[in-house]
Amino acid sequence: TKSELTTHGFTCPTCASKYCEVPVECKICSLTLVCAPHLARSYHHLFPLDQFTETPTEDLIDDTMVCGGCAKTFANQKHVYRCESCNSYFCYTCDIFVHDMLHHCPGCESRPR
Repeated sequence: TKSELTTHGFTCPTCASKYCEVPVECKICSLTLVCAPHLARSYHHLFPLDQFTETPTEDLIDDTMVCGGCAKTFANQKHVYRCESCNSYFCYTCDIFVHDMLHHCPGCESRPR
């Protein structure tokens, strides 16, 4: 590729070196440079959601409890899955969906802050 002098690019916030594209490791100070969309897409890998606690369905106090994800009752299910932070219960399908796709507990996210 041919080198061109440009006025746009990415500047290292530590040493002010300029780079044409990211992600890249700064050759001067070794800081990894990324753009905001890359960081946002990888955020859930840096801070994964804690695993929910598997609980036998018969241990539930209320037979009318519903899943915190799909709002279906827990009929015909041997286990439910509880978020330790907000104590919301989820069916197996929603537990998988929350951990693999959402990366945030709906019960925790719906609490007032």
